[in-house]
Amino acid sequence: MKELVCAIAALLMVGSHSGYGLLCRVSAQEKHLSVAKPVVKEGGWTIPGLEESQISTPRKLLPAGYGPSSAPVYVTVLRPKEKFITTVPLYRVKDGQTVLIGERKVMVDIIMKCDVNDRVFAYILQCTTILEEPNGRTGYSGMFGVHYTDRDGDGKFESMEEGAPFLTSDLQIPDWVLQ
Repeated sequence: MKELVCAIAALLMVGSHSGYGLLCRVSAQEKHLSVAKPVVKEGGWTIPGLEESQISTPRKLLPAGYGPSSAPVYVTVLRPKEKFITTVPLYRVKDGQTVLIGERKVMVDIIMKCDVNDRVFAYILQCTTILEEPNGRTGYSGMFGVHYTDRDGDGKFESMEEGAPFLTSDLQIPDWVLQ
């Protein structure tokens, strides 16, 4: 029953005082949380800050080692025109069965657009976590990455997951891009 109440509370609450924003307090005995990867939204996710951004580094070919060697992976770096603050959802799984939903307040620093042969398959957001204390004090914490992927080539970025705030050599390229 406690898990059900926790999950319902997480679904109903919209805000939180901390920057990490898990909307359900978890006791020391219940800290068996894992990050839900990926979270799929069939209608597609809206990429935070994308419409408010402009190119800051033109499209460049990544060196070998990013994705399959047969695919020329390009990246274009975009930056919001003005300071862009938003919240991103957090999904955690407790004990392999209960999904907890929260949010994290972030400032979007840059957005990396990834493509192969002009077929955009991913956006990677590099964000700075914003911490807000109940007394109104605000501070900034570490970097945080959010990866959005178009899983099937329909132009909707259905897959979202937390990840590194930069490109890594294990960049996953969907099959539709390589065909």
